Amino acid sequence: MQNSEYHSLRDKITKELRNQVRCVPIEERKDTGVLSAELMSSICHGKYQLCWRGVDIMKDPLDLAIVQQLLWELKPRTVIEFGAYKGGSALWAADMLKMFDCKSRVISVDIDLSLLDSEAKKSTHVEFIEGDLMQVETIFPAEFLKTLEHPWFLVEDAHVNVKGILEHFDHFTEPGDYICIEDTNPLAPAVSGQGLVKELGYTLFGPKKLNELKNFLSGRSQTYMVDQRYTDMFGYNATWNMNGFLKRM
Repeated sequence: MQNSEYHSLRDKITKELRNQVRCVPIEERKDTGVLSAELMSSICHGKYQLCWRGVDIMKDPLDLAIVQQLLWELKPRTVIEFGAYKGGSALWAADMLKMFDCKSRVISVDIDLSLLDSEAKKSTHVEFIEGDLMQVETIFPAEFLKTLEHPWFLVEDAHVNVKGILEHFDHFTEPGDYICIEDTNPLAPAVSGQGLVKELGYTLFGPKKLNELKNFLSGRSQTYMVDQRYTDMFGYNATWNMNGFLKRM
């Protein structure tokens, strides 16, 4: 391909993005996607082997690419991750933002931090907080949240008190903030390791978390809209986070 052809392609991409309707109410979105359970199972074979700096990251390649793009565009001053596990995904986000020369505060919370990898523990760019998200107001009191700079990027990956967490933070988000609710795709595996470990089989995660998201958005669908640039970057809802990339309007 000649340079002129690359320039032509870039012009077409720019035009496509310019004409794209980005943010829509969740009511305009279907609860379906182009990824089949068979394909998600195949991707999981690599997902559960994927590491960042030697630390388990528990992310699929599609969403890693999507979130990297989002972080570059948003350049959040604050990132809060609900669900730390070994700390790999928080470490990855902090490293991305550092590489982007973005001065961001990255916070990751979990009920049990004993699983943190030593590589994550020694990072000076992530703050790990141990706490029960069933008492999210205690972990993140109003006085503390008011000190955090915007824009925010919130990542819900704890699967605990989802609606309660979103309702608490709803009082403090501002226009331009983003929330990513992970694992809303009903065809995702119900148990970590499925798709990699044959003995585990493959059972569907189901619509529970997607329904929790929809319940939260009931009456708020004009306040938080689905950003279709991210949900549909690789095809309609080609993500573990079906309709789960929300922009605060």
